[in-house]
Amino acid sequence: MSSCLHVIGLGPSGLEQLTLGNYRLICGSKKIFARTSQHPCAQELMAEGVRVESFDEIYAKEPSFERVYERITERLREELQKGTDVIYAVPGHPMVAEKTVQLIGEKLAQDYEVVIHPAMSFVDEIFRVLQFDPIEGVLIRNYDALKGVGLTGQEWLVIPQVYNKLIASEVKLDLMASYPDDAWVYVAQAFGTSDQRVDKLPLYEMDHGTFDHLTTIILPPNSSVISFTKLVNVMATLRSKEGCAWDREQTHESLKPCLIEESYEVLEAIEKQDMYNLCEELGDLLLQVVFHTQLAAEERDFELQDVLRGVIQKLIRRHPHVFGKETAETADDVILTWDRIKKEEKASENDEPAFFHDPKGLPALMWASSTQRRVAKVGFDWPDIEGPWEKVQEELQELKTALADGIGIREELGDLIFATVNLSRFLKLDAEEVLRDATHKFQSRFLKMVELSQENGLNFEQLPLDKMDVLWEQTKSEENSGKLK
Repeated sequence: MSSCLHVIGLGPSGLEQLTLGNYRLICGSKKIFARTSQHPCAQELMAEGVRVESFDEIYAKEPSFERVYERITERLREELQKGTDVIYAVPGHPMVAEKTVQLIGEKLAQDYEVVIHPAMSFVDEIFRVLQFDPIEGVLIRNYDALKGVGLTGQEWLVIPQVYNKLIASEVKLDLMASYPDDAWVYVAQAFGTSDQRVDKLPLYEMDHGTFDHLTTIILPPNSSVISFTKLVNVMATLRSKEGCAWDREQTHESLKPCLIEESYEVLEAIEKQDMYNLCEELGDLLLQVVFHTQLAAEERDFELQDVLRGVIQKLIRRHPHVFGKETAETADDVILTWDRIKKEEKASENDEPAFFHDPKGLPALMWASSTQRRVAKVGFDWPDIEGPWEKVQEELQELKTALADGIGIREELGDLIFATVNLSRFLKLDAEEVLRDATHKFQSRFLKMVELSQENGLNFEQLPLDKMDVLWEQTKSEENSGKLK
């Protein structure tokens, strides 16, 4: 490597915060580039007669910052190819919120020597001005990396280079997804300079001021931030001595009905296509997961991290076509892969693996359907729909015989239902959903019958069966004509 790239940090403000070593290196160099001349230290260096070539014109020409950083890296490569040492000066510390330095490490470090020269960072000034110790916890995120980052509010949040009002507005909206609207925010500008300014504002007013490339947004820790961590902490508080008497009394066993109820309320919201209610019910279901996890953690059986680790590893392990080298072109291919891996997992867990793995607490129709799908995968199945259709007819006749003889009625009724579930599988219908739809339809018709009787001044419960049948047929007629919804 015949040339070297020196990446120098200019510090957060003027020459007084530039390290002596960096100052000497700059003054003794012939080729100096600065990412931008719009920085107090760069301005003062040029005022002293130091010749600095900036990349400001690239910012004006390129459509995106990614392209700006690529062009800067390309320009530095061109200069290094001449066999001379090059200085590249950046605001603050080279390794703090400086994407060009990351790109240099990826694209130039293999061909040229790259030396990083540290400096004061704008973060150092934040600690001084706002007077907090970073040991409390600090999270530094770029303005375009706030979504999906899992903000918890447990640490100071620092968002540098919020350089115009449009970006400030986007940052505000991203933060308001987690932080309270009135959370306190520091809008800091020109740290360490004579123009330094720090305004403390509620979040909803954060974007009302002026912004430039030296503007930093800072949020102190906030216990009201909406996050998964917050939910876990609330649950732990409810189970504590200072919490709720009811929550403290619960066990895994006592919560079983709650888990079932919340699951079915989620299903009901989905069936009604009620997204507002679905949001609420999913929260209730999530609470059950956190509740059981808290109980287990208290007994030191397992913790939340174990639950998360298990499901993450399982998803990755069972999707080798996404996270590995296998391929799966269709949904059927995915199912085959999933079943194969699941079988391998179960075999490794037990010396004598069971053929059926479904929980016995499944609703009966779902359990029957799952059982039939399982045996079909190993070839125990009819070749076409004629088989299950004839089986339904056969079981219906056997039930008639059992009714006539008064023997085996329960068993034959179960066989008929089981055969009907199998028929639904061949029709590519979910027996559970089909029955639920039929139940909804029956309830809707029945309620319409009651309504019709009341419109006619009749007491429905006192009507004879033949009159009820008339109302039933009227209801079906209106339904078929589209009047009943």
